[in-house]
Amino acid sequence: MKTLFAMTLATAMTLCTPILHATETPDAEEIAFHALSPVVSALINADDVDELMERAEKLEDTDTLQAIAVYLAASREDPKQLKAPYQVAALFARRGDDKLALRFLQEADDRGLWFGPLLAGDEDFSELRDTATYKTVLANAQERYKKIAVGKVGAISVLNPSASIPAPKACRPVVVWLHGYGINGELDESDQPLADTGAIILGINGTEMINATNSFRWIGPGFEGTHKVVQKGLKELEAQQCIDRKRVYLMGFSQGSQHAGALLAQHPEDYAGALLVSPGGMQPTPTVSKAHGKRVFVINGKKEGPGNQQMTVDFRQLFSEGNEVKSRTHEGGHFYPDDWKISFPQALRWVMREEG
Repeated sequence: MKTLFAMTLATAMTLCTPILHATETPDAEEIAFHALSPVVSALINADDVDELMERAEKLEDTDTLQAIAVYLAASREDPKQLKAPYQVAALFARRGDDKLALRFLQEADDRGLWFGPLLAGDEDFSELRDTATYKTVLANAQERYKKIAVGKVGAISVLNPSASIPAPKACRPVVVWLHGYGINGELDESDQPLADTGAIILGINGTEMINATNSFRWIGPGFEGTHKVVQKGLKELEAQQCIDRKRVYLMGFSQGSQHAGALLAQHPEDYAGALLVSPGGMQPTPTVSKAHGKRVFVINGKKEGPGNQQMTVDFRQLFSEGNEVKSRTHEGGHFYPDDWKISFPQALRWVMREEG
């Protein structure tokens, strides 16, 4: 990182020059030091490009020039890095520097930028959408996305109960896991307590990749796209092993929780119940539910944001008539409670009417 440090310190000094010369007060040097210290700290302490990216992302909330300096360091350290020049372009666009924004957007395109859907909806570039550069970069990114997304969007991950869990006489039930924004449906051994309820856990990648091949989201408008992806995943699973299609339950976190609740409300013939953990998302929560005779367990944290708190209330109200609704509020925020490996399986057993 020594070469990187020297090179990017020079960049940071260039970016911070207005701060150094904008005042003639005696403490100008101290002001400059404080302006540079987060950048210097990032360069000294980051072990690799990934850590530089993480530090740059955090700096965006406090100072866009500092963030740009660290993103530039990551971009120069790894010529294959796509997100770094993209973020530099976005931050310059946010600051109103269209020339530099387009320059780094073109650099991202030259490196093979593929996250077209993200670019298409990125409000940072709203003032540049009529430019030839933006249109060309967007078209290229959309074409690359189509190729890269194949086999990844909607891909399934399966986790079966442990061998010690008795097999039922009939086919096993299924719990469909819908992940939160920015992650994916990949399951691993840490999820085994969920499968050891006796259900097959089916993880599904979201309906759109964001800016990495392991980062997905559930897109609208509405929830029909999610329903189609879930049904496709169930068909894939059914081709592999015997499943009870009358006992398909939904479990989600954050954005995935919102979509899980919406699917139960809109397609109760296909889903038998739901465990909704910390519902969140940008779409409106459904106001009408067709579900009747279902069990719904809603879990959220006391320290969640107002929007998530309201969505939790909305879902409890949505299923309150004609269904059984159970609730739990833990002491934390928008994350799993510490006891989830015990409390979530208990909640699932209740949803599946196997709590005895």
